[in-house]
Amino acid sequence: MQSRVKTQILYCLGLVSLLGTASAQQIDLNQQSWSAEVIRPNGQALIPLYDGWYPNKDGSKSICFGYFNMNTEESFDIPIGEDNYLETDYPGLDLSNANVPTHFDVLPRAYRHVFCSFTVNVPEGFNSTHRVTWHISSNRFDLSTPGKVIAPYVLDEPASDGRGDIAPVVKLSPNDEGVRGRTGIHTSNTVSARVGESVQLQAWIDHSDEEVWVGWSHHSGPGKVEFDNKEYEIQTIDGVASVQATFSEPGEYVVRMQTIDTIAAFEFYCCHTNAYFHINVSN
Repeated sequence: MQSRVKTQILYCLGLVSLLGTASAQQIDLNQQSWSAEVIRPNGQALIPLYDGWYPNKDGSKSICFGYFNMNTEESFDIPIGEDNYLETDYPGLDLSNANVPTHFDVLPRAYRHVFCSFTVNVPEGFNSTHRVTWHISSNRFDLSTPGKVIAPYVLDEPASDGRGDIAPVVKLSPNDEGVRGRTGIHTSNTVSARVGESVQLQAWIDHSDEEVWVGWSHHSGPGKVEFDNKEYEIQTIDGVASVQATFSEPGEYVVRMQTIDTIAAFEFYCCHTNAYFHINVSN
């Protein structure tokens, strides 16, 4: 009996202690700059991420950048400028034409961060002491990530012998020469579209697996882009991925398509292919 009473007293004291601690430490979410509740509908940061680098056959290197939007309902449109820019300490490296995204989708449901949404090509002389840094400001958070070429961050590209995996081959017309890997392929001619009218975008994909994943995203451009189907799997025996895209405003846009054998493979940082569709939208 005494043991049971003692246990009940200790339990009550512990409960009071826990409640007191919780009450003392609780801070309203609106007053927190960073919280253990990392993923929220809105108000959280957009995090620029350095995903690694890989060597190219000509001696140059490609540095990969992705991002993590910690909001499930809030997307971002951040034009190139003081809130979205690259800088480098490598003399003479021109970053003005880098394919930096300006639109950032909400947190995807099936995977967390957007892997290697764009690459920056650096010359052979760019070494472990140099940096290309991506700066992003959003929701009062000023964040940056340094891209570098050091051994621990080298990526398998476009194939991983260890995992027996390889990136899909992508063509943007049936007779094109295909491209495989993160550097990706760009439309050779600008696609024309009109505000409010859907336009079909297509890619031809080849892979040894029977099925591959395909995802479409608004990469850059002034307005909103709606897709009839943002993510899906296709059978490689057919090999055609298509989407209907509709644009809300006139201007120059880039739509990014990514393809990989399965979403789970993103977590192993191998092996996907990027494709970029350049679209001119008029009234």
